[in-house]
Amino acid sequence: MSAEIDAWLGVRFATLAHPFAAPVPTEAVAPAAPGGRFGPTPIQPPVPGFDLPSGQSATDCLTLNVWAPRGAEAAPVAVWLFGGGFEMGTASTPYFDGAALAEAAQSVVVTLNYRVGAFGFGSFAHRGGALSAAHDLGLQDVCAALRWIHAAAASFGGDASRLTLIGQSAGAFLAAAAAVAPGVPRPRALACFSGGASRVIAADDAARFGDAILGDLDAERLIDLDPRAVLAAQAAVAPRDLGIRNGVRPVGFGVAIDEGAPDAVVPRHPLDAVRAGALRDTFVLAAAGTDEMEGFGPGSVPALDGPLADAVQTLTGAAPRSVRDAYDETDAAWRRLLGDYIYRLPAARLVAEQRAAGGGAAYLEVGREGDTPGGHGAEFDGIFARGRDARSRAVQETLVTLIQDGRVDGGGLDAALVAGAVPAASIAPDDLVSIWQGVARP
Repeated sequence: MSAEIDAWLGVRFATLAHPFAAPVPTEAVAPAAPGGRFGPTPIQPPVPGFDLPSGQSATDCLTLNVWAPRGAEAAPVAVWLFGGGFEMGTASTPYFDGAALAEAAQSVVVTLNYRVGAFGFGSFAHRGGALSAAHDLGLQDVCAALRWIHAAAASFGGDASRLTLIGQSAGAFLAAAAAVAPGVPRPRALACFSGGASRVIAADDAARFGDAILGDLDAERLIDLDPRAVLAAQAAVAPRDLGIRNGVRPVGFGVAIDEGAPDAVVPRHPLDAVRAGALRDTFVLAAAGTDEMEGFGPGSVPALDGPLADAVQTLTGAAPRSVRDAYDETDAAWRRLLGDYIYRLPAARLVAEQRAAGGGAAYLEVGREGDTPGGHGAEFDGIFARGRDARSRAVQETLVTLIQDGRVDGGGLDAALVAGAVPAASIAPDDLVSIWQGVARP
């Protein structure tokens, strides 16, 4: 770490009465001095490849980490939301060390934990009692953290009015939802990598999936059960297939509509809020990889089994000629189609709707770097300012400009910003919106 960057690790922003309770904010102020250690990771199955120095916890995980240039005053603030399919991930790991980004952008950088899996996105509120707050708990955590950061930013040397909210994959879906959530200060800028105002689940579908998780578990004793029993029940019903998890009626965890709840965080689809101008004063950067599905193993990606038209119909509920003509009957084209529908289309639609509502927005293509495809997660080294290749430097430069200035130039869907080489087979974002016109992507 640079000697000129201070770090506060494991700062508690909220407490939990039990694993399925709403977060209760702590006092919003920086600790007396830098230091500390990462807090526990939100309870989840083992996280391959991640160093978790403080273990896991179901109730003691709502902490955040801050890096800031020493002596900073009124510096811009960048807040990072990790991804992981709403089932895994953590900010309590050196992998997401924010020191290099804090130095590159001369900004305060914050990474935060939110609950995942059944503990963060299990919809159990309809069961009442101790579970009455159990809807979008992970998003409730994010919203609580953003309010905490807004109040505490100055004590870390930051300016809350210059906040950029950044998310990747599930973190991007959450960032888009949090940016328009009731009672959350609007960020100056929003950056969604491999996601957008999407992965939204109808309330009834979310409750049905929640009931499937509960299965043979004793719902009345859920708050006292061994977390491993809950994780096992979750694993028994949560699909691995990304097509099922992200289809026209998503099966699994996501952002669930909670209209009518007294503490609603998703009273309407986030894209509807964008259409209504909720982010008119926020600049939106949406990005996606040109080869998104190359970042996943074969167990997560459904194979093309039968005619393309049938597969598209199953995935989206519709198979218009425009879509069928844009992709051929090969496994490679099917993988591109999945990446386009699940990740690139939400990003492109977010930019289109934001601009139509009168707000600023830009699209960033994350392409190939040499022989390395623009797969899911290819932007990490650029986001955290640790990459030396041309693609990572381009991502870093774009993000640093967004953090510092609150906007970037260019980036229309017909002339997207580019980091890396765009494959010839990749459909341009403006054409993507046209081809998929009228096809639902929740």
